[in-house]
Amino acid sequence: MAASVRGTPLAALNRASTHPRARRSAGHRGASSRISRAAPPGADAAAEQKAAHVAEITARRDEMVAGCVSCTMPDEGDRGDFLADVALGGRSVEAKGEGSSLRVLVVGAETGKLAKSLMDRGASHVLVIDHSQAMLDRAAELFDPPGTLGNDPCVRFLRADVADVKPYQGPFDAVVFNDSLASEHDPADALRRASLLVSPGSTVVISQRLIDDGADGVSDRHPALPSMDVAAMIADLPLEASASAVKGKAMDGEGGSSGAESASAARTEDCCGGSCWTFEVPPLYAMRDAVEMRAPVVSGFGRGSKQMGTPTANMDPEVLAPQLERMRRGVYFGFARLPDDPNNASWSKCVINVGQRPTFADGAGVTIEVHVMETMGRDFYGETMECVALGYLRPEMKFAGLRELVGRIMTDIGLARNALDAESMRGAVDGKNSWSAD
Repeated sequence: MAASVRGTPLAALNRASTHPRARRSAGHRGASSRISRAAPPGADAAAEQKAAHVAEITARRDEMVAGCVSCTMPDEGDRGDFLADVALGGRSVEAKGEGSSLRVLVVGAETGKLAKSLMDRGASHVLVIDHSQAMLDRAAELFDPPGTLGNDPCVRFLRADVADVKPYQGPFDAVVFNDSLASEHDPADALRRASLLVSPGSTVVISQRLIDDGADGVSDRHPALPSMDVAAMIADLPLEASASAVKGKAMDGEGGSSGAESASAARTEDCCGGSCWTFEVPPLYAMRDAVEMRAPVVSGFGRGSKQMGTPTANMDPEVLAPQLERMRRGVYFGFARLPDDPNNASWSKCVINVGQRPTFADGAGVTIEVHVMETMGRDFYGETMECVALGYLRPEMKFAGLRELVGRIMTDIGLARNALDAESMRGAVDGKNSWSAD
């Protein structure tokens, strides 16, 4: 008998466990408070569409767990072991050393066997999210309720969307979409959000079962993702096929083929005939090939220092048209300098935004905005700037408002600063000019 639909948009992430025994015990808080599914007054069409989609997926997943789970989620034990091996790649919290952690985000609870396999193989913390509370409750039955100390090894269950997972829950060493990505309202956005929750060396796994079209439930089996273009989704993410990630992100322009090549290299067949894509964040977020830019500084929109506290120099995009053909819209980092100014001729760390400012509706056209981390002490419109982009952090994204945007910019700057401390990054410009600023 199908479970009832608990219906509508996921609004917030509650930190407590959803373990069913925890909810029945006075000593444990409930996993996540029931989230209102009624669309808020004035919600736009996109929000209403997502709410309807989430309600539909919730009902479907409630039915999956209410019936014969070996029918609706076949081979789950074998798949759980396979995916845990792929996600962890031999890593374990014991191997990382005392005081370390190995955190995994699982999107799609099923019956909890994947989470159990991850813990058995050395993960210290597993966060399992799903739209279906019934499925979360079923999965949680395999585990004891988590303790009150947040650092204790455990599995936690949350009724949430990928977009609801906050940075403080990670960073994650692995993210596994457990037969779930294709059913998301916006698979590309879900994968994009997941890529912001991981760090260099982390693994992102996309798994999908085979589905049955035959009347007997066995014949005419085929992969369940014919309409989901994994290549297009990862083209502008800081992800590479795990086997080649050590070489860095292969970057090309809009419409390039690097995403297709990476997705093809990342795809394998799982133990049960389904599809599995395994990607990795390159070390230091590095790109395979640096992008060197030299152009005059032109006037911008004046928001960098006035509204966001991060002054930027706008490099002339017309001069840099050949470089833009090789670059996706997104956030890069590297080194910049003013070669004609003796006081600023040494290389300084920088973050580079290449894009169209989707958070602000103030004009078309691509801009190249460079935030130099060392204060140069003056305006330098019309002067020549040189910039070397060495790493790629994330695609261009639209944020809910200025506060969310500024928070992400501060994160980008911190990630870039840390990566650029590496000797391999400094070595990329050492021969071009003397090194100076941190």
